[in-house]
Amino acid sequence: MAGTFPELLKLIPGKTKTLIVISIFGFLILAASWVNLHGRTGVGVAVFLQPTPASGWSDARLIEYSSATKSRHIGFFYVNVDELHPGLTADARAGLTQRAIEARLKEEEAKNSSHISFYLTCGLANAFRLGQRVFNSAQGAQLRVFEFKEISVHQVSSSGPNLSLPPLTLEGTPSGPQISQGSYQLASIVRRDTVSLTPSAGQTVNRHALILNITNNPSMVAEAQDAAQGTQGPQGRYVVGPQDLCSSALVYQCTAPAFPDDRSAYNELLKDIVQDWSFYLSTKAAAHGTAPEGRLFISAPSSLAFSLGALLPASTAVVDYI
Repeated sequence: MAGTFPELLKLIPGKTKTLIVISIFGFLILAASWVNLHGRTGVGVAVFLQPTPASGWSDARLIEYSSATKSRHIGFFYVNVDELHPGLTADARAGLTQRAIEARLKEEEAKNSSHISFYLTCGLANAFRLGQRVFNSAQGAQLRVFEFKEISVHQVSSSGPNLSLPPLTLEGTPSGPQISQGSYQLASIVRRDTVSLTPSAGQTVNRHALILNITNNPSMVAEAQDAAQGTQGPQGRYVVGPQDLCSSALVYQCTAPAFPDDRSAYNELLKDIVQDWSFYLSTKAAAHGTAPEGRLFISAPSSLAFSLGALLPASTAVVDYI
């Protein structure tokens, strides 16, 4: 075989030019392969978690988005646990999704990658629970997800206009994610208030609401406050019980017509919420002499809900909206 190729070339007219063309063509193929391989970065994880199995959401947009996105990553996979085990409770769905993600990450061969990207089509409560489970599992630093130094969180809408929101970016550490450093002046577009609530049962409880209204929903704060103190009417859509009644609330509300479509603005908002909520709970712990609980009422992008789940204290639970 060693002499076959040179002998064949002798039969080709203008073999010098042919060799040049073949060499250039081969070089271009190698260059394209190198760019395709080394131009990719990190692992991509697409997750579909509709608000309830009966809500009728479709994963078509996420699958379409995934097809266009997977070429950016060294590894990429998709998780929809309702296809594996339908009918689970919300907590069980989040737990199974976390285990599926972790199992797939351990199969990926992107050992030298330091970046993971989450692409989410999730209801807000499910996104928060998933963020809690992915980064606050009892296995802790043994998890593969803790090996990534940069974490990007993207929202992919399930219907309507395909709005591309800037991703939130977290810094990965061996003990869990941290907020990325950045600065953005939010004072003119976000208002922060503290509100005293009167639980309908009349008792004083060391449980407090974190109410986030980042979308243009004018009635959300009032509805959340009513739900948190147990006074929402029969048409109320928050799923609250006696274990969710709160005695106070920390309220964040966007006062601009729309929150800025800016990565640094979202990351600064995330930083402010996490720091202020941790301080707020610490003051309640000192006042009551016991560890406080938190309840999250949220109207915001699912990427923010997921990131809050990853960063807020485990004592904060999300309240479903149906």
